[in-house]
Parts: sequence; structure tokens; C-alpha cells
Amino acid sequence: MTRRDFRWRALGAVLFVGGPCLALLTPGRAAGPHGLVTVLCLVATLLGLVLLIRGRKVALALRVENSPHRMLPAMLHERRLKRRRRRG
Repeated sequence: MTRRDFRWRALGAVLFVGGPCLALLTPGRAAGPHGLVTVLCLVATLLGLVLLIRGRKVALALRVENSPHRMLPAMLHERRLKRRRRRG
């Protein structure tokens, strides 16, 4: 595991543990601000779990998904298949 991957996984562990802790430490049990903080902590906990499991690959996947060239590998694959069909 590289240092960079370890840092992403460490951030995931912090979010995974910190989310529920923050939800438990939020004052008041009313549905207003406590409910909103609880939902935000749940999102942080889920993000932390994903980062803890996948590490640096999550950031790479998000970067590729937001790229204008995200369909490039699929297009290249289709072209290769068409060429093979014409030859065969």
C-alpha cells in the first residue's frame, strides 16, 4: 500500500469513526438541528466506509467520471469490435 493510498484510507477511517461520534455528541434531541446533523453524519460515515475499503481508487473513479473523456475507452472498444467483424 502506498503512502497516498494509506492517507485516503486513513481519511476514511476518521470519517467512519467520527461520523457516529459527532452524531452522538450533538446536543438536543429535537427533530430540527439534531436531525440535520445526524443525516450529515450518516453521509460522512458512508463516505468513510467507501474510502476505507477502496482507498485512492474512489478519487480516481470520481475524476474519471467527471472527465469529458469518460466514454473514450468504450468508444475505442467498439471500434476494435467493428474492425474485427469486418475482417472476419
